[in-house]
Amino acid sequence: MGDNEAGADCSAPDWCGIEWTRWFPFSMESTRTGAIPDTPGVYRIRVAGAANLMYIGRTERSLRNVFREIRQGTARMQMPWKDPYPAAPALWAWKDAKGFLYEFSAVPLEDSEIRRKTGLCYLLYRYRQEQRDSPSCNFGRFHRKYRSSSTEREGIAGGPLGPQDQKNPAGGPSASPLTPTGSPGDAGWMGLAWSPKRELKAHTTTAVPQAQGIFLLFDGGTGPLLAVRRSDNCSQALFALSKNPPAGEPMTYMFCCEAKPVAEHNLRERECDLVGNYIELHNEAPARQFAEE
Repeated sequence: MGDNEAGADCSAPDWCGIEWTRWFPFSMESTRTGAIPDTPGVYRIRVAGAANLMYIGRTERSLRNVFREIRQGTARMQMPWKDPYPAAPALWAWKDAKGFLYEFSAVPLEDSEIRRKTGLCYLLYRYRQEQRDSPSCNFGRFHRKYRSSSTEREGIAGGPLGPQDQKNPAGGPSASPLTPTGSPGDAGWMGLAWSPKRELKAHTTTAVPQAQGIFLLFDGGTGPLLAVRRSDNCSQALFALSKNPPAGEPMTYMFCCEAKPVAEHNLRERECDLVGNYIELHNEAPARQFAEE
């Protein structure tokens, strides 16, 4: 799905073999945004002139409108709501803390919503492999000295934390990217210690730890990988699935649970690494990966 060369320039106009637009500064005049595609697609945001990225996103709407609305949100005196753009409060927090000036680059991708979700996951996977880090505002990551705003309906404003407040756990470090090795179904795929494959039945899930982790769902006994799922309680999640399997399909599963609790954004990073590697191997996402999102 593009150029996989390690150390590639994620700000380049051809990153991952994609023809990106030029970088548009958030400070540009509103009348000059006509060069930004007026279609669905994927986009990236960086601090002006920086080599790394702050955020990679996708939209089912107009990329031009996304640019305008995120730019307006980050320019406000108060932190914007997290709807419709969850990254907007995080970008605002970093701008407020560091005075960052942002730039926007995009690529139209009109095929389908599944294709855009697949493309976004792959780009995040490639970024983590190349930079050994995640963009500062993906996976729910946030500035550690700020709290996020809620949705507008919930009406809870975000902003700087006080000196006595606990630091935002979403501001913790990114998890190291998983090492591409093996293939789905292998006991050591991506360097993790996977359980043996089991039939997805209620009685088999009792052996699964009630702990955070990732599990893999396969089609029948020897079928392909259908989905990668993260959970704060793998045992409960698999038990629930055993009672109501997607589309009533017979499934098997493997799991890898965390030895101790990890931050939510770290679990999401692991899930992305696994799905991204599958995309790299097969040029498509697992068949049911995005079916229920």
